[in-house]
Amino acid sequence: MGFLVANRLPAAYEAEARLLVGPLSADKDALSAAGAQARTYAALATTTPVLDAAARRSGLGASASAVRSKVRDVTASDVTRLISIRVRDREPARAATIANALAAVLVARAATGPPEGRLQTVDRAAAPQSSVGPSASLIVPLAAVAGLLGAFGIVVLVDSLTTTVRTEGDLAAVSPVAVLGSVNGARRGDRPLVIEAEPHSAAAAAYRLLATKISLSNTERPLRSLLVLDAHGGRSSGGLAANLAAALAEDGTRVVVIDGGERGGVMELFQHGGKASTETVQRARPLRIGQLTFDRFRLRGPRLIVIQPRKPSEPLYPQQAAETIEHLLTGADLVVLTAPPVDGSASSMVWANAADATLLVAERDHTKREQMGPAVESLRIAEANVIGTVLC
Repeated sequence: MGFLVANRLPAAYEAEARLLVGPLSADKDALSAAGAQARTYAALATTTPVLDAAARRSGLGASASAVRSKVRDVTASDVTRLISIRVRDREPARAATIANALAAVLVARAATGPPEGRLQTVDRAAAPQSSVGPSASLIVPLAAVAGLLGAFGIVVLVDSLTTTVRTEGDLAAVSPVAVLGSVNGARRGDRPLVIEAEPHSAAAAAYRLLATKISLSNTERPLRSLLVLDAHGGRSSGGLAANLAAALAEDGTRVVVIDGGERGGVMELFQHGGKASTETVQRARPLRIGQLTFDRFRLRGPRLIVIQPRKPSEPLYPQQAAETIEHLLTGADLVVLTAPPVDGSASSMVWANAADATLLVAERDHTKREQMGPAVESLRIAEANVIGTVLC
């Protein structure tokens, strides 16, 4: 924008006329008196009577105020006794005419005084060949600096007004429980199961580290069931649960995943990423536990099984949740559960009460800081064992 403005602004030309106060050579006292007069003449040059006379003498039909607006400055030196009159205008010839007219008026005013106070023109103003502005080389860098400062100010303002969780530090500042770490929950094209799609990546290593922390979180007894739950409005628990289950199954642990989220997202992740995209997903017979019926899928033989409630909206009661987990543990080492966000369904509270531990997920740039405290408090009301939070 600075470049465009600099190129659209009309060019300005500057002409300069110079006058000498007093004789070219004289005794010391005469030269000293002439030097003292120089500043007086410089001040006199911008007075209304002088400007009026210069406007008439120029023959341009300009007023005293118009001439004043074009006079850039009038400077004088009491040492050299030179007076410099600089005039700026869009027309080079007009700038020179005004400068010479103003110089001529001053010379005429001083003509009747003593020799040491008289003026003589030593350098008449000529029409300049090149403009003095606007200077793109100056305007563009200044505009760039102003733009950068403005952008930085906007960023600082937006950041100060943003209340979402962005970093582990943000999460630690608002979370009433320990922060177990952060993982990259963003899907990568059609390969969302990072543990199997990119097993040697830093993202996969982060999931394995988190799985180890979770396994060691319950020191009193082995962890047998884990609920992975989003804070208010989040949608990352399904991906986190799928990658955790895949990481835990790598060492031979038999894992059953209850895909109880709002959209059944865990099974979708397994079908569109990792080995499940090239191997047949075995659909086993439906599983009935009490009054609940689940569709069952074998993804890694006996090591990893995903079950989905056939009627996700069906009411869930504490005894049913406890019986379901207990039944699944007869054939598995660990049950990983997903459920709607804390504020999304009563079943989330029921599963949190029945599971050995609950992991609360904060979604980066989505979950608000003020939502973490109430989410943990809601889980504690349900007597859930909240082992920590994770940023996804």
